[in-house]
Amino acid sequence: MKNKGSDNLDEGRTDVGRLVVVSNRLPMTLTKVRRGWKSEKSTGGLATAMDPLLERTGGVWIGWSGDSSAKRDPERLAEIDRWREEENCIAVDLPPEVVKGYYEGFSNATLWFLFHSFPELVNFNTSDWRDYVRANEVFRDAVVKELKPGDLVWIHDYQLMLLPQMIREAVPDARIGFFLHIPFPSSDVFRVLPRREEILKGLLGADYISFHTHRYLQNFRSSLLRINGIRSSMDGISLGSRQIRLEAQPIGIAPLEFRDILAQPKTQEIITEYRQKYKGEKVLVGVDRIDITKGLPERLNAFRRFLEQNRRMQGKVTLIQVAVPSRGNIRQYKELQQQVDELVGQINGRFGTPAWSPIVYMRRNLTQEELAALYAVADAALVTPLRDGQNLVAKEYVACKPDGDGVLILSEFAGAAAEMGEAIQINPYDEDRTAKAIARALSMPVEEKRDRMNALYKRILRNDVFTWGARFLRNTADAADARSRATVDRPQRLPRAEITAAYAAASKRLILLDYDGTLVPYAQRAKDAI
Repeated sequence: MKNKGSDNLDEGRTDVGRLVVVSNRLPMTLTKVRRGWKSEKSTGGLATAMDPLLERTGGVWIGWSGDSSAKRDPERLAEIDRWREEENCIAVDLPPEVVKGYYEGFSNATLWFLFHSFPELVNFNTSDWRDYVRANEVFRDAVVKELKPGDLVWIHDYQLMLLPQMIREAVPDARIGFFLHIPFPSSDVFRVLPRREEILKGLLGADYISFHTHRYLQNFRSSLLRINGIRSSMDGISLGSRQIRLEAQPIGIAPLEFRDILAQPKTQEIITEYRQKYKGEKVLVGVDRIDITKGLPERLNAFRRFLEQNRRMQGKVTLIQVAVPSRGNIRQYKELQQQVDELVGQINGRFGTPAWSPIVYMRRNLTQEELAALYAVADAALVTPLRDGQNLVAKEYVACKPDGDGVLILSEFAGAAAEMGEAIQINPYDEDRTAKAIARALSMPVEEKRDRMNALYKRILRNDVFTWGARFLRNTADAADARSRATVDRPQRLPRAEITAAYAAASKRLILLDYDGTLVPYAQRAKDAI
């Protein structure tokens, strides 16, 4: 499918150079089949945004293949080599002994919980940190090997927070942007993290650092000041002779792709099937990964409270909850899966009848057609995470409501809440008021529904993923160019060979040296200038 909206790449400057995208995972999956290996390309939001930019700039995508097997299967290696030639994807070969500590350990058992403001769940150990550093070094080596003069490097997300500074040290003139796809926590929470100084220093290797919301940006600035003693302004940091640009820039989706999916015959068949099945009922939808941050137990308990408070709705409303398993190797996720399974069983057992189940529970990925059809028929969507960097499900639901016939119930703790004020915003910890919000959504007058949904729809059309990607590229290029100009304005280096020759030939010698910036780097705190 052609990416709708890619014309936004032509807005503003286009001389950004070749793009080198770096993320933990490539937009490719590799699976063992009967005869050899099978590759499949991702259709996720990030891949949708990056594909037209990579095509326009002749760029490449660097990331891990997701396979930590130590086996050097020739057929597997040949398939990965084909990725480079045909898909412009370069696979990073992470050592198997590093993967567990890097990915399951420091990235997902430490950073993920902490950045989503669950410090009580954080598990840190030094060996995981060493693996995280080592993995970032492997990514650095892959980037430096590929890098050409004029390239622009776009690094994504929390798994690679050391990478900007590592590249900067290896290639001082590199043009580097970094985008954080998850929340940045308050400084009080962030300071819980061991190695917090190193994480901040790693990010400061970038020319441009961007977050989903101004709140996350402010949290980052506060942490810089309180932990590393570095002052900043709303839009930048002065670090010696370097200027680092800061910005809040929420990611969007490709809404016109959902319009195309809705128009497909297969999708229309599924929509017809759903409407016949739930005729005379109201339909609620929730689409989430099984993740502690998504607030699934809180949502289910709120729905139970709604059924208790609205007995006349029993048998007349169904919650279709899609819950995609994830990170099953982490203990907390196994426990969450069990808790959700039990809650669904309890609610269906208490309120269900032979003809009606209040919750339809789908523990699997849906096809694009199934997902769009589900959004289209749902009278309201429950997007109620306890904490979320952005949450694109909210925007996907809106994209499937061009006629304004739905209601979005949205957690105030999702990054999307900052730009989706027309949604019914709730505190997911408040079970009683969330139940009342469900009742309000299902009884809302048609005119109010349309006013709210039409405003949301226009906004997601305007701020789509292509606009987000093109703007990030332009801003990174501008920030890097400003840093290069500042570098040119600095005094030239002294001619070492001439000075040492003159020193050796002199009969009397006197050396006068400044301290800050000469013997030691500039530092914000005197005790650090050593």
